Amino acid sequence: MKDKVDSKDWNVNLPETKLGFIGAGTHATNMLFPSLNYLDFIQRVAVCDINRERAEFVAKRFGFDRTYTDYNEMFEKEDLDGVVVCINAGQHPKVVKACMEAGLDVFVEKPVSVTHEETKELWELSQKLGRIVMVDHQKRGSAAYRKAMDIIKRPEFGEVMMIEAKAHGYPYDTLLTCLLEWHSHAVDIFRAFGSDIVELKAMGKSVAKNRCAIGLVCKFENGVVGTANWGTEGNRGYFCERIEVVGAMCGVIVENARKVTYYRENTSEVWESDWAPLSVNMTHVLDGYVENIRSFCEGIYTRVAPKPSLYDEWKNIEILHEICDQLGFEKEWKVVIGER
Repeated sequence: MKDKVDSKDWNVNLPETKLGFIGAGTHATNMLFPSLNYLDFIQRVAVCDINRERAEFVAKRFGFDRTYTDYNEMFEKEDLDGVVVCINAGQHPKVVKACMEAGLDVFVEKPVSVTHEETKELWELSQKLGRIVMVDHQKRGSAAYRKAMDIIKRPEFGEVMMIEAKAHGYPYDTLLTCLLEWHSHAVDIFRAFGSDIVELKAMGKSVAKNRCAIGLVCKFENGVVGTANWGTEGNRGYFCERIEVVGAMCGVIVENARKVTYYRENTSEVWESDWAPLSVNMTHVLDGYVENIRSFCEGIYTRVAPKPSLYDEWKNIEILHEICDQLGFEKEWKVVIGER
């Protein structure tokens, strides 16, 4: 059987939520701002960017009430329920900290930081201040991965035994940048289906400053075994992402964040997302951003931190650094110009 992955009503049971946005770059313009068109309960209070012309252009295009070039001024003048942060990752820690200290909940693009130590510090601060912070790994929110999560919770699926993952991104300027920008998604999904990783063995090959292949064997805290193959040998015209979760004589497969196959003895069911990809790599689908922003707004009112949380991001980045350490990869980070 082949069917469509169900869409959902994102506006059910959520009150008006007043949001301010920090960052009006390419990623926010292409991914985050269009998501607001599906979320009628969000009031687009203000957008802040160091480039005034860019902020004003975005405000006019997407219907924000006011613009700022200084986020502290925005905090002082606006009555906000939360803030969405989408800037270069090197600036995330400073801005996220300022948001929390201003008494605001935060939705922030990944990676939150270049280091897991700094991410841990932000998580500890969020616990101390009682702030909700959600990290935008959009694939967790996509219809395909939500469908797979629902399937493994079914009684007939049984206990999860094994998780296999494969992802090929394309090169950035350095290996650490590749891992944090692309394979942080892979690690986050890996952990979402499993739990915290307690044992890890990485094998790999690096052929250039920004090209690598990584093989991974791990054990999760809940006893599940995981294997993964991640690399940077894809390109913007081809992207391969596949994860398989094996249960009791059955399993579920997600391919390129769009297709879900649930197989059992002598039968299988297939679903495909009816959301068109946002980019040629085929794995950016708008509904993941919509669902994550909706979950963040829900968390503002329930005071339950939605996932991925800062804790999840700390563990994601910790794993990526452990892989670099085991393989002897140089930990050089380069800001991705134009991505944020």
